[in-house]
This record gives sequence, C-alpha cells and structure tokens, in this order.
Amino acid sequence: MIISCVALILCVYSLYSQSEFLLVSLQILVALLFVLVGVESLSKKQTRSGYLMFGSAAFILVVNVVKYMI
Repeated sequence: MIISCVALILCVYSLYSQSEFLLVSLQILVALLFVLVGVESLSKKQTRSGYLMFGSAAFILVVNVVKYMI
C-alpha cells in the first residue's frame, strides 16, 4: 500500500516537473508492483490474473528498453 502511494506521488511529480529520470523510475516501480501482485496471484492459484500481471510488467519493461535503443 505504501509503495502504491509513493508511486502515485512520483507520477504526479514527474508529470509536473517533466523529469525523464523520475518517469522511467516510476515505470520500473510499477512493473515491480505488477510482478509482486502476479506472484501473489499465482500463490493463490489464480493463474489468469497472475499471468496478466507478469505480461503487463514485461510489456512496460520491453517498451522502456526499445525506447532507449531507438
């Protein structure tokens, strides 16, 4: 819960200050949150939502990697 609040505050601040570093760090933090939720879902035998969270995290990370490669 605390990490979600920090992510929201960083999101608002990065949009206000237009800082590229904060935006990237926020996207990585959100991807890590998706991974944690995915692990929790898989531990509760909810495979569909677990795989969806892992896929969302992978998508965010791949988009960031491709953005820096271009």
